[in-house]
Order: sequence, then structure tokens, then C-alpha cells
Amino acid sequence: MRNILSFILIILAIGLFFTFTAGKIQDIKVIQAQNAAYLVAINNSQELISQRDKVLAAYNNLNVTDRSNLDKIIPDNIDNVRLMIDMKNIASRHGITLTGLSTSADGATSKSTTAASGGSNKLNPVSVSLSFTASYPVFLSFLRDLESSMRILDITTMSISANDTGIYSYSIGMNTYWLSK
Repeated sequence: MRNILSFILIILAIGLFFTFTAGKIQDIKVIQAQNAAYLVAINNSQELISQRDKVLAAYNNLNVTDRSNLDKIIPDNIDNVRLMIDMKNIASRHGITLTGLSTSADGATSKSTTAASGGSNKLNPVSVSLSFTASYPVFLSFLRDLESSMRILDITTMSISANDTGIYSYSIGMNTYWLSK
């Protein structure tokens, strides 16, 4: 009787292990895997916070002129009037009179980015279209000035119409960008 009772208790222990304990062990392994993933995420976030603090410290150490230049590269607002004045000034340095100049904000293709302050911002394009007539060397000089301006410009379209006088009609479409907060 004693052997039978021992045998029954052993079988009950084995059955209990396979029905209850084995399932709980699997649950524990899943939780441990999730915990490991959370620890990796915490380490990554700490590295990001450290990197953000370094960038913020570097930004705070910039002098006023450098900060002003950063604001010209990618401003934090749409200033279409200032943009048009800048385009007209660049054109007038080359004796070009702009016959068509228009801007339009296009937020549909915005890209998410992170500013130095750690906030989430969107990089929004502003479409600029301009047309004018000039000789080819003047046009090249105008493009070089656009390229070296502080504002980031991406030329998206360009059309040139030729005539017999050596003065061509140009139409340029480009994007510039601003940060929305």
C-alpha cells in the first residue's frame, strides 16, 4: 500500500508538472524575453537622452551669429515675403528682373525630424517658382548664388526656351524648407 501511495503521488507530481508548471515556465520565459527587450529600450533611450543633451549643449554654446545662420538655413516659420525679397535680391545682383515669382506651402510631404530641444518637429517644404530672361552665363552665375545662399534650396524643375538673340527664358521650380513646431 505504501508503494502504491508513493507511486500515485509521483504520477500526480509528474502530471501536475506537465499540466500546470510547464505552462507557467513558458509564460516566465516570455516575460523574461519582454523584460530583456525593455532593458535594451531603456539603454537606447538613455543613450538618446545623452546624445540630445550633448547636441543641446553644443547648440547653447553657439554664438548669436551662428544661431542666426542656422535660422536662415531652416527657419522655424513660413516667411514668404522674406523668401521673395531674398530671391529678388539674388536676381538683382545679376541684373535679372524676375517676371514671375510665387511661393506655396506644401505640408503634404512633410518629414518628421527631431529638433535640438528634443521636441518632434516637421520639416515642411515651400514650393518656389520663378521665371526670368537672361543670357546663359548670367543664368549660371545666378544658379551659383542660389547654391551658395544660406537657405537650403532643391531645384525640382527647370525649363529653358531659346531664341536667336542669345537671351533665354528660364523657368525654375524649387523647394525650400521650414520647421513647424
